[in-house]
Amino acid sequence: MKFLFVDEFKPGGSSGANKLYGISIVMIDSAYYTTYKRGFEKEFEKLGWTKEKELKGRYTYSKAVFENITIEQRINFTEELFKLSSSKSGKSKHISIYVCFDYFAKDFEEHDIYIDLLSRIFKKICKPINSKLGKNLIAFLLDDNEVVTKRVSEAEFYNLVAEKLHKKWIIFEKPLFIRSSSLSPGLIFADFVSYFHQNFIDTRRFFNATKNRFLELLSKEESQLTPEERQELGKYITNYKKQKQSSRIITILKEVIYV
Repeated sequence: MKFLFVDEFKPGGSSGANKLYGISIVMIDSAYYTTYKRGFEKEFEKLGWTKEKELKGRYTYSKAVFENITIEQRINFTEELFKLSSSKSGKSKHISIYVCFDYFAKDFEEHDIYIDLLSRIFKKICKPINSKLGKNLIAFLLDDNEVVTKRVSEAEFYNLVAEKLHKKWIIFEKPLFIRSSSLSPGLIFADFVSYFHQNFIDTRRFFNATKNRFLELLSKEESQLTPEERQELGKYITNYKKQKQSSRIITILKEVIYV
């Protein structure tokens, strides 16, 4: 049986008349889920978070929650989390990851965009190896999205999934939109995949937009910089470091299928 965990992301800004939207899907085989969950809980406990507070990717660089947990500890947690996508040797894949993002006209409804991107990914999910011992069962757990659930009925969504997946898959019960929390490690993995892709896109855009000014400030001697310029340069350097860090962290994932 396969478990599919789904999360969406919305990088900031736009390109002309278009907006960017993305979907991440994490697929975990039921045979590996126990190992994954134990690994997650080990790293979660080491991080020092609590299950009463939801753990989100966006808290990696923010101390809005648990000020005593350093940025370095949060980044280390992400690295160890993503290492769970492969064997200890790093040679084989244990978790399949699909990411799809695209530009859409600003007047596109979010629920239509969400379904369009999901449909693209579903077409890329291979047929089950066989139908023995429930290996053709597939369960969907999606991060709660009221914009979608208010506009698309359960039956419509079920039919969409059934239509786009390979016909040999049997959907377990029905796709479930659930509110994520620190009790849902599968959704947390999907959330972190989404966040670091969003972070990379946002920081890359910012770098491209400010590159000339960044290089101009770097070319100056420190004694020539005004206090305002030092602050501005610090912001550019921080952004550049985040961009490189996001890129490095994403590469820890054994395999990401971009659709």
